Formats: sequence, C-alpha cells, structure tokens
Amino acid sequence: MRLHEYQAKRLLQSYAVSVPEGGVAYTPQEAHEVAAQLGGRVVVKAQVLAPGRGRAGGIRLVSDPEEAELAAQEVMGLSIAGLPVKRLLVERAVDITGELYLGLALQPTGETLLTLAGEAAPFTHEPITIHIDDSVGLLPFQVREAAYSLNLSRRAADALIRMSLALWQVMLANECLRLEVNPVAVLPTGELVAVDVKAVVDDNALYRHPQLAELREAEELTAVEIEARRYGLSYVAMQGNIGSLVNGAGLAMATSDTIELQGGQSANILDVGGGARAGRVAAGMNILLRDRRLRAILVNVFGGITRCDEVATGILTAVGCNEVHCPIFVRLTGTNADQGCALLQGAPLQLVPDLVTGARLAVQAAAAGEQAGAVPAAVAQEPALEERRPEPGSQP
Repeated sequence: MRLHEYQAKRLLQSYAVSVPEGGVAYTPQEAHEVAAQLGGRVVVKAQVLAPGRGRAGGIRLVSDPEEAELAAQEVMGLSIAGLPVKRLLVERAVDITGELYLGLALQPTGETLLTLAGEAAPFTHEPITIHIDDSVGLLPFQVREAAYSLNLSRRAADALIRMSLALWQVMLANECLRLEVNPVAVLPTGELVAVDVKAVVDDNALYRHPQLAELREAEELTAVEIEARRYGLSYVAMQGNIGSLVNGAGLAMATSDTIELQGGQSANILDVGGGARAGRVAAGMNILLRDRRLRAILVNVFGGITRCDEVATGILTAVGCNEVHCPIFVRLTGTNADQGCALLQGAPLQLVPDLVTGARLAVQAAAAGEQAGAVPAAVAQEPALEERRPEPGSQP
C-alpha cells in the first residue's frame, strides 16, 4: 500500500523527522487559507499516488495566498496518470543549499539496503549503498562514513545520521517495503528537512497496523481492484489482452513471462493464493470474464495446498454465471488434478497439458481475436489432454 506524501510526512513527524510546515487542502479556498497561515512563498502539491507530478504540472511554487488559490484551482483540474487530483498539500517553501537522496528498500532476499546520494552541488556524489544487518540494525558509524563522503558539514552529517536512524525505525515499526526521501533539503544552518517522501507498506502486514490500513484511499483503486481485495485476491492490471489466473506469485510471473515469450502480452496478473477454495476461484474468474478487453484467458494452477478439484469447481461456477466471450485455456497439475480435469470435461474451455502449450494457444487466440475485431468462436485444438498431460507432481 502506497501512502500519500502528506500521510508519509505525518508518519515521519511522529519519529521526529523534520518536514516543511504545511497543511492539506481539499478546495482552492482551503489552499488560500493554509497559505495565508504560513505566509510568504508556498508550494502547492497535488496528492495523487502517481509518479511525475511535477512534469504534469501538479507542483507549483507561488508567492502569496491569492496565487496559491489560483494554482490550486488549476492543479485540482488535472488528471495525473489517470487519477484526478482531489487534495493538495500546501507547504512553506524551503530555502536550501543542497539536496540529498535517502532511501531504504527491502530486497527480495530479505536484506534491507540504505542508499544515499548527493543530488546537487556542493554535495553531488554517486549513490552510496549501505547493507543493513537486521540482527544489529543500522549503526551510526555506517551513515557517518557516507555523510563525510558526501562532503557534509559536521552538523549536517549529524542530522543525516539522526534522519537515517529515524527512517530505519519507521521502516521496522510499520513494516514498510520502501521508504524514500527525495530530496532531503540541506538548509543553510546545516539542518535537514524531508521535502518529499514516498512510503510503501507491506499489504500483507496491514492487519497488524490498522492505523495504516485506514489510510488506504478507496478512490485510488479501480472497481476491479476493490472487488479483488474483497475476496482476498491479488490483482495487477497490465496493458495486454490475455487474462491469467494462477495460484502463487512465482507462478504468476512465470505465466506472464511465458505469454510474452510466445509473442503475447498479459492483461493482468490475478493470483488466487495458496489453498484457494472454489468461492475465491469463482470470484477471480468472474473478474476476468467481465473484462471485455480480453481475447483469451489462461488458467495455470499448480496444486500443492491448492486442490485442483476446488479450482475446477470455481471455474465451472463462474462460466455458468457469465457469458464466455473469449477462449479459456486451463492447465491443472498437482493435487487432485485428475478429479479437476474430469469436472471440466464438457465445459466451454480447453484443457491444456502444460504452460507453454497453454500460453501459445492463448496468444494465437488473442491474435485471431484482434484481427477479427471480435473473439473467435473456436480455436485450433491440441492433441488430446489424456495423451499429453504430465503426471501430478511435475514441475510448473
């Protein structure tokens, strides 16, 4: 879950990290009021969960409340990366002598890396990476060495140590996947201010952090994403025309990669998770069958704790309640695969023996559908499944 900039800054403030003084505005008039309270120059910043706000005109530096109101009116009329601007952060402008980058990121290996870099003279420096030993945590001397490499003064170096240690505590306490301050403003006094902050919290940990879960903005999610979350599904929309339903993140990536290797492009990744029962699978298939972009659907399930007969039951429920507007290819292997395949005999879909075959057929069907301007009524058949399907327990 990504946090808005103003939400992330409030979180950092609770750990004594300095951020610019400011307030959130939901109307141009409120932006005028916040700017009047701050006095002097202010920055009006769109609050949307999308990159490129500055390039899209979503960040404005203004001199007085009247300009702030006018800028707010213009910014709130924007749509950035397809997201309408519904709120603004109005902050006091910061006079700086230099800019730094400070970021913490959890790696797939479980290791956390801290990256420091100088982004503007006189602190220009290539990124410095610090590997954090989770058994002892981030240590002051690690940041001090990097701070002197960045040519910071003693006071600025001490401030960077404090900010880095605070961000490490924020990351641990809130189970963040990524936490970035870009830029860190170096003031003439040597103090540091977090001018812009990006924070990503682990979705799987939100049940332990209800105060963060409440910050999720439903309007930032599409209707499909909201429905998927309701049923415990992981759904990621993509730009292609082949829908996929899988069980497991690794299998999702393998399926998407195989589709691409066969010359196609995925429209989504929909992961029903391990041990999914028929109801969850049906909910996932309902989402795919309602997506009129799709020219083919590929179901790729490797049954471990997930039972293939449960998957088959969920598929049958969904196809019985929806118009099947595109070819469906189903590969089941693993736990109860024989029972699952038997259940699907006669259903408006095609069983396939392996992932590569399924991906190739899905790509061919999608291409034919695009050329015809509609979904083809039938697709070429592969040799009978009984002759080619691998034994349960084979590798995905």
